[in-house]
Amino acid sequence: MELLLDGIALGDDVALDEWRTAELSCRPPEGATLRLWAGELALEPFLRPGDPAWRWRWPAQGGVGAFALLLRAVWPDGRAEELRASLRVRPRKLDAERYRALLDDMQRLGRELVFALGGATEPGAWPVEVGGGPPAPAEDLAGLLGPDLDRFLSAAERISRRPPERLRPGVALVDPGQARDLSALDRARLDASASVDKHDGDVSLARRLSAVPERQPAASHDSYENRLLTRILALLVRRAAQLEALPGLPDAARQRAAAVGTKLRGLRAAPPFAEVGTLSQFLGPTARLQRDPDYRAVYRMWQQLRRRPLIQWDAPTLQIPIQDLPRIYERWCAARVALALLRLPGLHLESQQIARQDDPADDLAWGVYLAEGRALLTLEGPAGARLTLRYQARYTPGGAGLRSLDRHTRVPDLALEITPVGGPTRVIVLDAKYRLDASGGVPEDALADAYSYLGSIGAADGVRAVTAVALLYPGRGAAEIYPSGASALPLLPGDDGDLALWLGRAIGAS
Repeated sequence: MELLLDGIALGDDVALDEWRTAELSCRPPEGATLRLWAGELALEPFLRPGDPAWRWRWPAQGGVGAFALLLRAVWPDGRAEELRASLRVRPRKLDAERYRALLDDMQRLGRELVFALGGATEPGAWPVEVGGGPPAPAEDLAGLLGPDLDRFLSAAERISRRPPERLRPGVALVDPGQARDLSALDRARLDASASVDKHDGDVSLARRLSAVPERQPAASHDSYENRLLTRILALLVRRAAQLEALPGLPDAARQRAAAVGTKLRGLRAAPPFAEVGTLSQFLGPTARLQRDPDYRAVYRMWQQLRRRPLIQWDAPTLQIPIQDLPRIYERWCAARVALALLRLPGLHLESQQIARQDDPADDLAWGVYLAEGRALLTLEGPAGARLTLRYQARYTPGGAGLRSLDRHTRVPDLALEITPVGGPTRVIVLDAKYRLDASGGVPEDALADAYSYLGSIGAADGVRAVTAVALLYPGRGAAEIYPSGASALPLLPGDDGDLALWLGRAIGAS
C-alpha cells in the first residue's frame, strides 16, 4: 500500500501548510477495505466515480507539527495489513513571522512591565534605555562578555593583588608588661594557674594577669568599595552560569562564558576578599570609586548591571510552541493589557503578582509571571474604586461573589473587576481571539462569545455585571465598537491600536 498526499507519495520532504485542506488517497489491495486514522481521529473516506482509490480530506486547521497516520486494510476473512506514516504540517509564513514577533515583543513587554511596576512601588526605578529595541535576556547576558567585562576583570585582579587597607577600631590582648593603655583592666584575663595565697595577700597584680585588653587599630580590607566589588563578582558569576546554560548558544560563546565564570569564581575566592562583608545597600559613589582608576572600572560595571537588570519570563510562557500560537497571543495580550492599565492616568498600583525577585541574593534579576486564575494587578481608581485585573478567572454557577448566571463555567482571558466604594462590582472582559474572517476582521462566532460574556456573568441576585467586552484579534485597522457593549480591537506587536483609549472609556463608564 502507498499513501499519497495530493497525489504525491508521503515522505520526509512532503509537508502541508497549516489551514490548507488537502487530500490523502490510497489504492486498496484486491478485495480489501481501508480505514485511516490521523492520531485518534478516524477520517471519513469517499470515492470518485471510475477511480478505485480511496480518498480522505485532511482538515489541517490549527495544528502544526508531525501527525501520525495509521492506514489499515482489512479483508473479509479477517486478514489485516497496516501502514504507518507521518504527515508534517508546517506553519504558514505569516504565522511563523507572527510567532517570532510575539515572542520578541514579550521580552519588551516584560521589561516595560518591570519598569512600570518598579516606578509605581519602588523609589529610584531603572530608566528605560533610549535607542533600539530592548535586548532579550540572551542579549543582555551576552553583552557581559564584551570589553567592559575585560576591563572590570583586569581592575579586579589588580585590586586583589594589592587591595587598599583601612584601619578599623579593634581590641588586642597584650602582655601586661607591654601594655600602654590600662583603661580596660576590668576586662583583663586572669591566669588560671595563678592563685592568691590566703596567708600571703601580697601577691603582685602582674603575676595574676595573663593578658591585658588594649585598644589597637587593625588593618582590614572590609571597605564599602570592596563590598561593592564582591557583590558585583557574585552577580556576574550567576550571569555567566545562566549564559552558559542557555540552549542554542554558539560553542564559542559558551566556552567564553565558562572561562569567564571560572575567572570570576577565582577572584571571589581570593584571600583579600574572604573577610569582606555583604553590601547591604548601595550608597552612591565614594571618592575612591570616582578617582581610583581600578575602582572606577568597578563602579562602571555596577552602573551597567543596574541599567540593564536581568528580566526573564517564566519558562512555560517562552516554551509555548508555534503549534499553540493562539496561546502565546493570549499571554501577549494579557501582558499588553496590564501595561496599558499601569500607564492609564488616574490609576495607582496597590499590589501586583506579575514581577518578583526569585533570588534574594540577586536584586538585579526579575522573573515575570502570568499566573492563571489569580489577580495580576490591583489598582486604586478615581473616588477610591478598586480595580482588579484577573487572568483566566473562573466564574462558576453558584460561586461566591460574581458567578456564572447559567449552568456553564465562564473563563474569560482577562476580567477587570471594578468595585466602587459602596457600590456593586462591575466587570470589563477582554478576550483574545487568534482568528480572522475573510475580510480580516473578527469572525461571527467570536462575536457570539462576546455577547455570551455580556449576559452570563453577574451577582447572586441575577443582576448582570459585565458592562463591556473587547475581543482582541491579530488584525489591523480601526476598532469596531458597538452600542451593545461589544467591541473588536485589532492588536499586534508594534500596533497598540485603540486599546488604551478603549480601556479608559470602559473604566469611566463602569
